[in-house]
Amino acid sequence: MKIVTVNVPESYLDAINKLTGNKGLYPSRSELIRCAVRDFLLKELSMAKKLKKYTMKGEDGEDLPESDYVRVPVSSKNEKDESINDFKTYKIIRRLEY
Repeated sequence: MKIVTVNVPESYLDAINKLTGNKGLYPSRSELIRCAVRDFLLKELSMAKKLKKYTMKGEDGEDLPESDYVRVPVSSKNEKDESINDFKTYKIIRRLEY
């Protein structure tokens, strides 16, 4: 397993602490977070399979090469305080090597 550092609000930690330890549902914070991430990925990836395939278009209407661009999901609220999910397209300038 790899180590990942995550910053969370204090209120999240209070809730996590209530769910972990001797009287909690999970033996540790790490196990709770692993389960939460796994469930999130399963939900999101199963939803992604149902999404319509897309091609990225440039300002001129031409298809953009997938190797040079990435689409990132973003959420916002409209004037009625309803959640709106959309994507922003970013050009990949440099890939990080691990």
